Amino acid sequence: MKPTPILAAMLMVAAFASAVEAARTWTDATGRYTLDAELITFNDRSVVLKRADHELVAIPIEQLSDADRAYLESNEAADVARKSSDGEQTWTLRDGTKLVGRLVDYARGNMTIQRRRGNIYVNDRRLANLPEFYQLLVPQIVAHFEQLQRADGQSLETWLVRQRGASRTFNLDGVVFETANGDEYTVPFFLFSDDDQQIIKSGWDEWLAARNGDQFDSLADHAFMLRSWAAARERDAKVQHQIGLMQLKLQAVEAGLTSLWEVTLFPAAGRGGRPQWVVVPGRDSRQATAAALQQHPGFVAGPVRRVAG
Repeated sequence: MKPTPILAAMLMVAAFASAVEAARTWTDATGRYTLDAELITFNDRSVVLKRADHELVAIPIEQLSDADRAYLESNEAADVARKSSDGEQTWTLRDGTKLVGRLVDYARGNMTIQRRRGNIYVNDRRLANLPEFYQLLVPQIVAHFEQLQRADGQSLETWLVRQRGASRTFNLDGVVFETANGDEYTVPFFLFSDDDQQIIKSGWDEWLAARNGDQFDSLADHAFMLRSWAAARERDAKVQHQIGLMQLKLQAVEAGLTSLWEVTLFPAAGRGGRPQWVVVPGRDSRQATAAALQQHPGFVAGPVRRVAG
């Protein structure tokens, strides 16, 4: 049944109202910085938001207004966060394989493989008993490190026979992939498609530094950022960058002489790290951009907007 013009108009209004309700105005504790954005998720320290241009930002909850902090304690906000964390994601590997599950953390670990009594063992578990997707990944991992011409089960078996029962251990840097039943497996970065790998790895250097420094709170924050970004990207394919970190260090604005500007900074090509959202004073956008770049060498400027003054 084709909708009448009146019904079609009502549906359009309802869809528009739903889109508007998805975003709200967020305000910092000083009341001078505001941002219209959609809530993605939050934990006890940070809230992750998505603005209209599909960029993500994390803001410390302690820097938000009382009204925003009260909203995050509401059932509505809790429902949004729960829906964000519950959904599965689909990821594409370099060979076109689709993985369905969730990215939950970064990982640096080992994979030990050995052939014993005619069976293949991976970390002392029989390969045949592992999920089908991981049975397909293991030959690709070995082929990558051993430079095998093929990455299939037969090539893996042939290579293992040549090892004469000796075990081999490979160091894996990648992400923790959680399957539907809650099992977790390390998927190395190099198996992901180039586009996915570039974005997923952008938080790796910081996670590794926190791990080496036993900074457990920071490790938890990086895992939260990865999960939040992965959930947002599944819901919106236009999300292309990792979550930017907001720096709300508001300074006094001289009346009539300068304004506050929000400058988005992205890591320069070949440099790791997350985007930064910096609020700086300036007479115009060019002066503000120059000030932000001076404070953050190794970044390139993205969108700029005036937020006060």
